Amino acid sequence: MVRDFCGLVFIAAALFYSVFAIIDNERLRELETQKRRGIEQISAMRATIEHRIQANTLVLKALKPEILWQDTPDRLRLQRVLDEFLTPELDISHLALAPGLKVSFVYPIENNQRILGLDYRTVAAQYHEVLLAIASQDVVLSGPVDLVQGGTALIARLPIFQQEGQLWGLASLVIDHEKLFHEIGFYRNPDYLFYLSRKNAQNGGKAIIGEPSVLDYDPIIVDVQVPNDVWQLAVAPRDGYWIKQQHEYWVHWLIGISLISLIVWAFAVLILTQHRLRKAVYTISYQSRFDPLTDLPNRYYFHLQLEEEIAAAKEDDYELAVIMFDLDHLRDINDALGHETGDALLEHVVERLQNSLQEHDLLGRIGGDEFVVVLSDFEHTSDIEKQARVLISDIMNTADIAQNHINITASAGIALYPRDAADAEHIVKCAELALYAAKSSGSMSVAFYDERLRQTTEQHILLHHEMINALDAQQFHVEYQPVIETETGLLTRCEALIRWDHPERGTISPGEFIPIAEKTGAIIWIGEFVMRQVIQDWQVMRGRGIDVTVAVNRSPREFNDKHAAKNWLLALEDANMPPDRLMLEITESMLMRNKDGQLANLRQLRDAGVHLAIDDFGTGYSSLNYLRSYPIDVIKIDRGFLSNVPENNTQTALVEVLIRIAHTLDMQVVAEGVEHAEQVDFLFEKGCHYQQGFYYGRSMKLDHFIKFTKKHNTEVLAKQD
Repeated sequence: MVRDFCGLVFIAAALFYSVFAIIDNERLRELETQKRRGIEQISAMRATIEHRIQANTLVLKALKPEILWQDTPDRLRLQRVLDEFLTPELDISHLALAPGLKVSFVYPIENNQRILGLDYRTVAAQYHEVLLAIASQDVVLSGPVDLVQGGTALIARLPIFQQEGQLWGLASLVIDHEKLFHEIGFYRNPDYLFYLSRKNAQNGGKAIIGEPSVLDYDPIIVDVQVPNDVWQLAVAPRDGYWIKQQHEYWVHWLIGISLISLIVWAFAVLILTQHRLRKAVYTISYQSRFDPLTDLPNRYYFHLQLEEEIAAAKEDDYELAVIMFDLDHLRDINDALGHETGDALLEHVVERLQNSLQEHDLLGRIGGDEFVVVLSDFEHTSDIEKQARVLISDIMNTADIAQNHINITASAGIALYPRDAADAEHIVKCAELALYAAKSSGSMSVAFYDERLRQTTEQHILLHHEMINALDAQQFHVEYQPVIETETGLLTRCEALIRWDHPERGTISPGEFIPIAEKTGAIIWIGEFVMRQVIQDWQVMRGRGIDVTVAVNRSPREFNDKHAAKNWLLALEDANMPPDRLMLEITESMLMRNKDGQLANLRQLRDAGVHLAIDDFGTGYSSLNYLRSYPIDVIKIDRGFLSNVPENNTQTALVEVLIRIAHTLDMQVVAEGVEHAEQVDFLFEKGCHYQQGFYYGRSMKLDHFIKFTKKHNTEVLAKQD
């Protein structure tokens, strides 16, 4: 990411430099254009100046023959000639003739009387220029100079020599340079400023006209050729800049920076997208191999690692042990304390396992509560079982998670390579079968894989899948067994019992599939099916004139959902079934767990009017404390207690005690397994509230039960009359 960012900075810098180069190139191109225009302007100005100076100085050369025509110039003739030359197109102010370097003739004389008789040899400011003219023997232009008669002007001097080469004197032409430069528009150019100076290597030049500040603005300078001298003409823009400054290219910069921003943004998006794509690919690759919670290899990657271990074991001829662990009641912990607590517990378990294993041992998580360990450093199978029990013991240590004191147990199944299987898939399957066998034996059990175990476990797994398919295929149905009120003999209650009509095996006993459903969790789906069917059937019963209370068995697993009571009560409300027409039967084992979430569900149901019964009371570890702590209002005496009543005195005494306990706790009693009249009389005598058993009838489908109920109650009422 840092390298990509550096690359992005480099791209941004390169783009910025490119924009700068483009704008700078545009400036240079504009500079070239502007200077070309400046050259055109200065060239035109130079040509105009040279032409105008030449036009003025030609008057001197034209007068030379007239001056030398007579030894003494005819003043009148000269005046007439000068009148012809001194036209408005020229800038000549006056002409002075100085034979022997002393002025004796001035035309026009107005305002110039002061120079008559002027001896140039006495005027230090002009004598140097006079000598230069004599030395050059040609026209020499000097100035602007301060005139003796006042003001400043340019002076063109022409030395005049006689035929013998003897100096006759000097003819001077005074040029009104202000007029000259005004006429040629020296100041009037709207875009440019000009500055004209004499080119002088000794003093750096002498200003002729214009502002010297022009030289500070990167001017264009050209030489102006004047008689026997060189002037310099400089030109610069009026605002001092040939081109606009960088900040004045704000439109260009705005467009450039906008394009840079767009391109950098596009590259940034591309880099971020590529980074996210790489990260996503890495994440996908990682998640496809590792469990996101524990960072352990998942089922897929564990199989790959196990295949490598098997290949190494095969090459070096040693055994491997695959131990699969399953945490007991993790789902209950998730339901009761939340998945965050369950996740924290899993991380705690993984930490314990990693601390107990050697570095070369392989550990993976292949299911929600299932972990697999591969061991290679052992000598006997007893070492493997010992290690498995050590790991179970480490897992079993109590953990404090999110202020909850949790004690979790585990079971383990063991399979050996190459004794039980020769590849990763089958060795894991064997360990899984061994795990099922261990769980069947109870928590903290360890079981090795064998052939008998495979057959039994595979049958259970097959039955589990068939149960799931049977729910979709509607192979289950609900039947109802009568429950008789002892005092009146009326059929006022019934128990809903699920039946499975297998298409190949026929009717499968609940005693065969319910325990498996409890272990695998399928009991939850079966319980939901029974509840929906009972509510629907009760509506049918009410429509046909039968008002009974229906007892439904519920698994402890179903009470782990903290919203279970709310959902069941909503279902009753939607069907207009009064809550007191429903009785839920729970097992004693659920009371033994003493879970707050389950207790909250029970209280919510009881407060709404639903009857709660302990099923098969007396077969577990019942305690009066449980009966007083939980909102139970019905006790069902297990059928095993009535099997020899009233013949067996011990059994009879035990049933009497159970009935008395119920009376003492102000609870109703239902006796199951009533099969003959003596039991009916005994229960009537002892005050048992309800009786249920084959004496009154077996479970029946809905239509048969409705007919049976109507007939039974009609006969009972008829006898009472």
